[in-house]
Amino acid sequence: MKYAIISDIHGNYPAFMSVIEDAKSQAVDAYILLGDYTYRYPWANEIVEDLRRLESAHIIRGNGEGYLSALRDKSKSDMTDEQSKPLYWVLHALTPKNLEYLTNLPETMAISHDGVDIHIAHSMDLFYQPSVIEFFHTINFNKMMMRTPISHEEYLARGQKALLECPVALAEINALPKGVYLFGHNHLQFNMFYEGRYFINPGSCGMAADWDATAAYSILDCAYGACTVLERRVKYDLSIVAKELVTSSFYDYAPAWSDIIKAQLLTGKEYFGFFVNHVNETGARLGQTTYPVSNEAWDIAVKTWDMDNLRGE
Repeated sequence: MKYAIISDIHGNYPAFMSVIEDAKSQAVDAYILLGDYTYRYPWANEIVEDLRRLESAHIIRGNGEGYLSALRDKSKSDMTDEQSKPLYWVLHALTPKNLEYLTNLPETMAISHDGVDIHIAHSMDLFYQPSVIEFFHTINFNKMMMRTPISHEEYLARGQKALLECPVALAEINALPKGVYLFGHNHLQFNMFYEGRYFINPGSCGMAADWDATAAYSILDCAYGACTVLERRVKYDLSIVAKELVTSSFYDYAPAWSDIIKAQLLTGKEYFGFFVNHVNETGARLGQTTYPVSNEAWDIAVKTWDMDNLRGE
């Protein structure tokens, strides 16, 4: 049984379609989707319509769907903060049927095939341990790459080594039942096998942050009680996506966010998280410590953001 594992599409419909076509060329039997389907590009309904039509698919929600669920009963007159505009755009753009579909997806799922238990979630706390956060936290990974770039193969090796040398992480791994653990969220493609446990993060289909601007997904092949994983990267026309982004109603509604998204799209480097930190730090300097910051703080943050400095310092 071959599963295409897809996560963090974030509204990038062209990337999603490219991954689906590649998965078909690899003769996958089924799909497992790990959440965050909208929120950062202007193709929310197109993606949800295709999700609903996708056959042999196991689909859960991510934190992005959780945000939509929390906002769905909020009055539009209260949706005035600039910091949340990408979410507001999606909330307004989705048809009622598609919004209902997304917000009613399960948060986790478990399936079995040929004696192998597959655990499905959007994120996994194990991979955010403080002692190894440099390898699995998107911003710190990008800082590491700016200091000393490493290959993906070295990232996999060093990430596994860091986990297994961390007593807290190793104890947590050993406490887990044997099986396959699928998760996304941090936009960094990763996999490792240890003592009957397989950990697989397919990376981000629609908004890569691992210094590779292609669309990421992974294939899990389970047969006769054993599994293997194949990491895939799919090229698609970034320039067309960028052009459609900046000419969309999404751009008109959230131009500052759209410029950040475009920069990340074209480079595969993390801009989004650095910008979020810059906005929050700007708010803190004005005495604001809660989300969202005021529109005054937002305007200052946008004007002082240096797009050429990923750290936003």
